[in-house]
Amino acid sequence: MSIDGAKALAAKVLTDEALAKQINDAKTEAEFDAIVAKLGYTCKADEFKAAFKEAQDKQPISDDQLDQAAGGLSIVGMDEDGQKYPYWMP
Repeated sequence: MSIDGAKALAAKVLTDEALAKQINDAKTEAEFDAIVAKLGYTCKADEFKAAFKEAQDKQPISDDQLDQAAGGLSIVGMDEDGQKYPYWMP
């Protein structure tokens, strides 16, 4: 049951920034356990970490992340004839 709880909590943390902050603010395993219990979930920190990583890996990449991975910003300039060209092209 605690693996299921870890997966449910991980899915919720991915969509709830306030909850993510609460979880991240836990400095010890005891603090983590207290926060999780207060929220009604049953899982250990190591189970949550594994479930969270798995949930993150399944998330689709955002357009911003894709742009960063593909080389980032493209700046368009003009040549002498007024034709547009990417800034980085000679």
